[in-house]
Amino acid sequence: MQDLQLWLKKHVSIFYLPAYEFFLSLHVLANPEHHTSRLAWATQQRAELPSKLVEQLPYYRTLSNNFLEILDFIEPWNEHAYPSIEAALERIEALTPEEFIEGMIGPIYHRQQVEAWMKGRTDDLYEQVKPEQREVIVRPKNIKRSFLDFCHAYLPYFRKEERRVEPWLIRAVHDTEEALKEDPLHFLSGIHPRMQLHDTFVQFQKAKTYQFNYADLKRIYLFPSSFVNPHLMLGHYPEKISVGMHVDVPGTAAQTAIASDFIAKMKVFSDPTRTAILKSLLDHPYCIQQLADLHGITEPAVSKHIKLLLETDFIWSERRGRYVFYRGVPTKIERLAVDIHEFIDMPDPTIAEKKHS
Repeated sequence: MQDLQLWLKKHVSIFYLPAYEFFLSLHVLANPEHHTSRLAWATQQRAELPSKLVEQLPYYRTLSNNFLEILDFIEPWNEHAYPSIEAALERIEALTPEEFIEGMIGPIYHRQQVEAWMKGRTDDLYEQVKPEQREVIVRPKNIKRSFLDFCHAYLPYFRKEERRVEPWLIRAVHDTEEALKEDPLHFLSGIHPRMQLHDTFVQFQKAKTYQFNYADLKRIYLFPSSFVNPHLMLGHYPEKISVGMHVDVPGTAAQTAIASDFIAKMKVFSDPTRTAILKSLLDHPYCIQQLADLHGITEPAVSKHIKLLLETDFIWSERRGRYVFYRGVPTKIERLAVDIHEFIDMPDPTIAEKKHS
């Protein structure tokens, strides 16, 4: 590309959508240990929420793939159509059953395959879908209603933080617009360490590497967020991509450089027997009795390993008659590279303190 600076000036936009911040806040509440800059807020918010909403969080987290897939249906290029969180929830309410299923579990299965499941036809792949997500396939309208009820119940509790961070996010929009006019290449190169701009394409390093040629893109959208850190948030659509941009807000500084859930995940692989059990469960579902026989250890020992695997989301469980069977989650293994990158990406608050002292 002859003049990358000129192309970026013409094709990069920034927008602020309250609904993005709303769902990302739910993502943080459901995974507080992973977001060190938001851990204090999440702890306080969970203490203030009604116990019913806190109890429902794990279910809707699993149901909606961490509240992230639904963002794809709140298109940034329609920011004028969704000026409020309520408008975005209305957009979700208007989704077809097939669209809503995709908004919960993600576009990882073929649409015709999902439609067959909706008609009651099951197969081996269907058996690998988590029970909560099978429920949305079987009863999409009912689950959509309950999901929206949950969102509306949480909304009043989110308003306080929305009012606090919104001025900073709107200011970030204006500051970014000025930076994009002056030197877009320099500004965009600092968005995230795993977002790299090259002469003819932009590259993102996530669980796999995404590469987009500028010639194939009509627009790159940035969205500011106080909740996105440490993720490299990427949405990709025909001829468009959206990228999350972390905005520092007073009172959201990280208290520690190491997320506790990252330590727990690394601990999984510190024991060879536990690693072997995980490998077995990635290949086939087993109950504790079967795993004890397979690996030549006692059932209490298996239960101890299973407890950590469940806590780190490397496996999930499902009761079948008298037995509980466990399955490995391959995507969690694929995300390990991202977990390590995010650990490296996180700024060390002790170093930051020394710089300012």
